[in-house]
Amino acid sequence: MSDLIAGRKGFSKAIANQPVYQQKRIHAISTQLSTYRERQQAGESANKPQIALSTDSGVLTRVHQIIDFLKKSQRPCTVDEIRLHVSEFTDDGPEFRHLSNNAKVIYNSRDNAFAYKPEYNIRTAEELLDYLRAIPDGGGLEVKKLSDSYLSEYSKVVADLRKRRLVLATTDNDDRPKYIYYNHLVIDQEIDEELKTNWDRMVVPDEPELGREMKRAGLGQARVEMGEVKEQKDVKKTKKASSRKTKLTNTHLGDLIDLTKDYVPESK
Repeated sequence: MSDLIAGRKGFSKAIANQPVYQQKRIHAISTQLSTYRERQQAGESANKPQIALSTDSGVLTRVHQIIDFLKKSQRPCTVDEIRLHVSEFTDDGPEFRHLSNNAKVIYNSRDNAFAYKPEYNIRTAEELLDYLRAIPDGGGLEVKKLSDSYLSEYSKVVADLRKRRLVLATTDNDDRPKYIYYNHLVIDQEIDEELKTNWDRMVVPDEPELGREMKRAGLGQARVEMGEVKEQKDVKKTKKASSRKTKLTNTHLGDLIDLTKDYVPESK
C-alpha cells in the first residue's frame, strides 16, 4: 500500500515538473481589425482632452434653445447675438462648452461664432431638386428627414413640387408623401412659338372632306367591315309526350262504374 502511495506522489511530481508550451492562435482578420480599431480609438480618445460637461437641466434647456435659434437663423451667429437670445450665455459658461463639443454645431474660433450643421444643406426648392436629381439610380429621399435642413416649411415646398409634377412621391393612406423622387420624365425641351401657332391654326376637316383630301394626297383609307350581327331567335322547346306506360287497375268492375268521372252520390 505504501508503494502505491509513493508511486502516485512520484507521478504527480513528474507532471508538475513538465514544461508548459502556450499554443499560438491565429485570430480572424475581422477580429484583428476590430482590435486595431479599438486600440486606435482608445489612443485618439486618450489624446483628446476630456471636457466635463454640465448635466444641469437648466443648462441643457438653454443649449437646446440656442441650437434651435441657430437652425432658424440659417447663418453663423456670434456670441453677442446668441446672448441677445439667451442672456445666460457667456464665453466661459457651461452652455459655451456644450456648443463647442456638439456634433450638430460648427464653431468658428476666429470669429467666435456658432452655426447649425444640418444633415441636409438644403435651403430652397431648387436646391432640393438638384439634390434629388443627383441621387444615383433614381433613388429618393424620405420626406421627414428634411426636418433636419435649412428648408423652412418643407411640407409646403414638397406639395408645390408635386403639383408642378417636378417630383414623384410615394404616399401613406392619408396621401401624405413619405418618399420623394426627381421626375426624370419631365420634358425640358422648349417648343418654338411659331410651331405652337401653326399647330393651333391647323383644323381637322369633316369626314367627307378628309377622305377627299387624303385621296388627293395619294393616301388610302383603312376600311373596317362590320360583320352582320345575326339575331338569334328564341326557339321554343316543345315538350315531348311522355312515353311512360300507365297500368290500369280495378278492371274487375267492368262497366259498372266509370272511373274516368268524379264520384257523385245518388240523391234519395
